[in-house]
Amino acid sequence: MSMSHWNEWVSLGTAVAAAAVGFFTYFVRKKIKNHKKSKDIISPTLDFPDKFWHTHTQLQETITELRLRVDCARTHLIQFHNSGYFLDGIGMKRMSLTHESLERSVSDESKNHQDLLMSRFMSLLDIIRKDKADLYIVTEMDDCYAKQNLESGNVIAFSVLPLQKDNMIIGYVMAQWCSWNKVDGINEEIIEDWMNRSQSLIEVELTNQKRQTEHK
Repeated sequence: MSMSHWNEWVSLGTAVAAAAVGFFTYFVRKKIKNHKKSKDIISPTLDFPDKFWHTHTQLQETITELRLRVDCARTHLIQFHNSGYFLDGIGMKRMSLTHESLERSVSDESKNHQDLLMSRFMSLLDIIRKDKADLYIVTEMDDCYAKQNLESGNVIAFSVLPLQKDNMIIGYVMAQWCSWNKVDGINEEIIEDWMNRSQSLIEVELTNQKRQTEHK
C-alpha cells in the first residue's frame, strides 16, 4: 500500500472515531439532561421520606427520653391496626410494637409484639382505657394472657397510657421496669408527669404523620 493510500485510511479511521466519540458524547449528555428533567418532575414528592424520617426519629427520641427520665428497663410504642377478616366479615383488630427503647442488657421484645390479636389483651386494654399513668405490679394482675406476656419479658411493673386521635384509641405508650430495686425507688409523680408528656408528644407526631399521608 502506498503512503498516500495509507494516509487516506488513517484519515478515514480518525474521522469515524471522532464521529463515534461525538455521537456517544451527545447520547450521554441527552440521557443526563432527560434524567435531570425527570428528577425535577418527581422531586416534589421526594420530601415524604424526609417527613417519615423526622416523624419516626421524634417518636424514638420521645420514648427514649421517657425511659431515661423514669429510669425503667423498656419503653414501648404500640399501634393498633387491621389485619385480615373473620369468616363473618368482621375485621381482625391487631396491634404491633413500632418503636422500642431499651436499657443496656435488657432483651429486645419487638419480635414478640407483632400482629397480635387485641382480643387476647382485654385485661390490659381495660387498664389502658382508664387513661391514668398509675404504676401496676404484674404479680398483682389476674391470670391472663397479658400477664403471661409481660412476665415472659421479665416485667415486674409497668405504667401505660392510651394514644388517641379523634376520640379513638389508636395505640399506647408503656414504660416497663424489670428490677425490684428500681421499682422500690420509683417516684410516681415523676412517672405520671413524663408519661403524660410523652403521650402528648406522640399523639402530635402521629397526627402530623396522618396529615402528611393524606396530603401526599
